[in-house]
Amino acid sequence: MISCNPLAHRMLQAFVLAVPVACFATAALAEAAETAEPDAAEQGSGIDDETDETAATAPASDWRIDPGLRLTARGITARSTAPGEDEVIDGNAIAAVITPSLVLTREDVTVTLRNATTRLEFEDAGRTDRWQNTARIGIAWDLSQATRLAAFGERSDNILAAEFTSTDEWEFGGEITHSLDAANRVALAASWRERSYDDATGSRGDGIRIDGEYRYRFGPNHYAFLRGRYDAINSPEARRNLSRWLAEASYQRPVAQDLRLRGELSYQRLDFGGRPVAGGGVRQDDLFWPELTLIWSPGPWRIAGEARYILRNSTDPSFDRSGYRFEVEVSHAF
Repeated sequence: MISCNPLAHRMLQAFVLAVPVACFATAALAEAAETAEPDAAEQGSGIDDETDETAATAPASDWRIDPGLRLTARGITARSTAPGEDEVIDGNAIAAVITPSLVLTREDVTVTLRNATTRLEFEDAGRTDRWQNTARIGIAWDLSQATRLAAFGERSDNILAAEFTSTDEWEFGGEITHSLDAANRVALAASWRERSYDDATGSRGDGIRIDGEYRYRFGPNHYAFLRGRYDAINSPEARRNLSRWLAEASYQRPVAQDLRLRGELSYQRLDFGGRPVAGGGVRQDDLFWPELTLIWSPGPWRIAGEARYILRNSTDPSFDRSGYRFEVEVSHAF
């Protein structure tokens, strides 16, 4: 573990780096509106906030403009490689995230512009600290009170992906969400991704991603979820080829005012078809992890803690290991 003084110094350094950007974003957005719509899904965190949706009310013929700004600080410690496209950390790290956003609504149409800039710093001197950025534009149409259709485009730079640790990506896709009744909701999404890797050969890859979700609502902020995902990346560079299956089940309930507890079970299968292993065959990873998240969100603040234990079996002995991952997050929406 790192000592308190170096950790405090790094957190202060990350905050100072974020302040000028925050001031610029606040000044640029302040003329548009007075209230913010908090963003609940900054890229790279496993702490997603599942809360009740609030429909925007706007005059029938006028655009409503809601600017938003969220500042986030995270601390992460892990003794194993985290699954999926999460931060891949074997040790300790801190991150600062600034997320300005702009939401425009008119009648049944919602347009969202959002940018998340992350500074990620590792305790290990052998790891390279990095900036990450994800810019997204999305448009949603309410076809009826029960059905919503959405489309989006997203550009990500220097993200950590399962097949390589420094990746730039374009992603375009859509989603349809339908509420069967007040309790039952289903969603289906598909997207296409184009990736370029910061490796020696400048290799590239592309592929599809498909997501499905079923949600049952027991009451305010009280949910059960089932989720499934398939995605694949195909590349002329064989080592970048990847196919993945992911299944998740989660349950969230309020335990006190502004306090929610969520438990989750996840299974993931990774097939790296271009990575042969000793003794024949290719690398295949099976991961299973239980996860527990506690979220406290008084007003514009969100304070959360997440704990996972990741069980990983791989045909490649260097990846056949298990371990824990803990994350603490503090954020504020303006």
